[in-house]
Amino acid sequence: MTRTIDVATLVRVSRMYYELGETQESIAESLGVTRPQVSKLLKQARAQGVVEIRIVDRIEPPSNVAADLQRRFDLRSVHVAPAFAGSDELTRRRVGRLAAQVLTAALRDGMILGIGDGSSVAALADEIDPTTSVAATVVPLCGGFWGTTGGHEPYRRVAQALGATAHGLLAPGLLDDAATRDALGAHAGIREVTDTWNRLDVAVFGIGGPAWSEALVGVQTLRELEASNAIGEILIAPFDVEGRFVASSLRDRSIACDARSLHRIPTSIGIASGATKIVPILGALRSGAVNVLVTDIETAERVLEMLGPESRT
Repeated sequence: MTRTIDVATLVRVSRMYYELGETQESIAESLGVTRPQVSKLLKQARAQGVVEIRIVDRIEPPSNVAADLQRRFDLRSVHVAPAFAGSDELTRRRVGRLAAQVLTAALRDGMILGIGDGSSVAALADEIDPTTSVAATVVPLCGGFWGTTGGHEPYRRVAQALGATAHGLLAPGLLDDAATRDALGAHAGIREVTDTWNRLDVAVFGIGGPAWSEALVGVQTLRELEASNAIGEILIAPFDVEGRFVASSLRDRSIACDARSLHRIPTSIGIASGATKIVPILGALRSGAVNVLVTDIETAERVLEMLGPESRT
């Protein structure tokens, strides 16, 4: 391959990523290469001057909504991205890109970073600047990533993009009963990861809606969730709109970082966007598990509307 062809390839990849907003995964599929190769090409483009980045601070919120949410819930920060009318996917990607900026700004060498699962976290993993390099340790915050397999788990993709060290958790997220969970959790290979949850510097997780089913959690647990008015979940831990963690039987048989302890982590980043996440975000903020929120402007406005001007959080 000549230098001219090399530069042409770098330009093509750079335009696809920076101008067209394609993910590294989709670029890799288009070019018939691997995602790490795309990451390497983007780094090479920066190094050769094909791409020049001018930093314009877009993380600051475009309205008072973020400041209002931050004040009312005593959060460290709130970051809101523009919403794309009629396209939840574009909004999710924009929120993911903003969340990636928030995360990389918070990281330092030597930190331990915990990564949850879900579409919002997956969007973040797609949007991390491939030129970022942090000597951190990355661990999953729960076992058994239901929607992803193999090397596609968000924590591995985040570690790869950051040039960090990943430690996997070879365990399902949800077991049949608490006794099985306890027995599996005592295994040295599992403890190697779960013990790090007490030393996390940064945690990143999605705020999920009530997506439970009888097939997933069982009939008894489903009834418990319905009876307790669960409206969302963080790391397989359900909560109600007042932020109370409920349905303890589900939490007791899961291998996941205890969402009730997230308030102890210096930087606890919750990500969610879209109309279906308005009520779950409100409950999550009331729970105290989140101290940094990343969402879109329309969702943030609706959360404030639910509170009302005189409501107490």
